[in-house]
Amino acid sequence: MRMVFLIALVVIFAGLATYLAIGNPRLLISSAPMAPQGPDPDRVAALQAQLQGADEDQVRGTIEGMVAGLRSRLETEGGTVDEWDRLIRSYATLEDVEGLSFALGGLLDLEPENPQALLLAGQVAAQQGDRVQAKAFFMRLLPLIDPEHPRFEQIQTLIQTFDQADPTTPSN
Repeated sequence: MRMVFLIALVVIFAGLATYLAIGNPRLLISSAPMAPQGPDPDRVAALQAQLQGADEDQVRGTIEGMVAGLRSRLETEGGTVDEWDRLIRSYATLEDVEGLSFALGGLLDLEPENPQALLLAGQVAAQQGDRVQAKAFFMRLLPLIDPEHPRFEQIQTLIQTFDQADPTTPSN
């Protein structure tokens, strides 16, 4: 039973992660097309010039320094939804789960019903083995999704797997 639960969890998370990476998560609540958003070309050019000729460790160090600076500023001054979203994407790129949890918390403080943040927060909590917290995030997400959308049923099924799992059995 535990193995079936773990396989189901992996399959669902893989699908959701793929959708987050290449899909348009905002379509979970709206079918209206979104204007494409991309990085500021001037900032990209400046960063490329700064990192030209740098090795992988130097590049990662520069990126980590920039992310730490953004986090520090957001911790002290607050920030906009876009800034918290940028911090989330940065930590996801760096594969820093602790930082990602922090950034998701900051965004959810500003936008408690942000479907993309709720989905990612649920995934992070599940990855960390906190099924109770993961279920809570997914429960908050479910009413925000159009019941006719295919993801609605997937989220509902995921919540049911948390209900069926034995809470006394560790998930990892």
